[in-house]
Amino acid sequence: RLKSSDAIETHVLTNPLSPISESYRLIRSSLLLSSAERPPQAILLTSMSPQEGKTSTTANLARVLSQGEKRVLIIDCDLRRPRAHSLLNISNDNGLSNYLTGNCAEIPLTQVPSEPFFILSAGPIPPNPAELLGSAKMEQLLSEMRDQFDFLLLDSPPIQRVADSLALSKIVDGTILVVRYGKTTFDMLSGGIKKLTDVDATVLGFVLNAIKRSDNKAYYGYSSYYASDDKPEK
Repeated sequence: RLKSSDAIETHVLTNPLSPISESYRLIRSSLLLSSAERPPQAILLTSMSPQEGKTSTTANLARVLSQGEKRVLIIDCDLRRPRAHSLLNISNDNGLSNYLTGNCAEIPLTQVPSEPFFILSAGPIPPNPAELLGSAKMEQLLSEMRDQFDFLLLDSPPIQRVADSLALSKIVDGTILVVRYGKTTFDMLSGGIKKLTDVDATVLGFVLNAIKRSDNKAYYGYSSYYASDDKPEK
């Protein structure tokens, strides 16, 4: 198991030359080369169920994408069980839910301390997350942020639990599914892909983590990113 000082949540930051960090750079390269005209700018990250590494993947992907003077923004769209703010050590008193409900005039962006990227935290948990995420104001927010940032990473709730991610998948350029070895089953993944394709979402690929090594110890890394021009059949 990784040592506490070598947590996967900050691995790219603390171990930039490791094989895991190189895997994230491969994901970045695949994203940058995934389109003939320009790479996807707004990217949704989701999983099938909780605790599959979605938020950690989002944070580490933000770190590698921000290299080369790219402006990167994480938007924590998990308005039910937000975690990005605690992982990145910032306040969650004012965030996405405040803005979408009209309780703040300015979009409350925060630069992550000692890091080159920004975050819009989830904010206080509202009673109607799905309604807020599917609103015209959410779509307008994303449009405004496209003008300010090179990449937008939307950390969203798991697909199997709620429909929030499906609504968000319609306003982004593509979706990345985070899959955990030994936890995400084929049936879960197949069901999640069907839900996405049913709403005409673009599935960019998968990030596979916690792969078992031959010595049967968990490897807390991430596999290469797999992109395809063709959508899976419904």
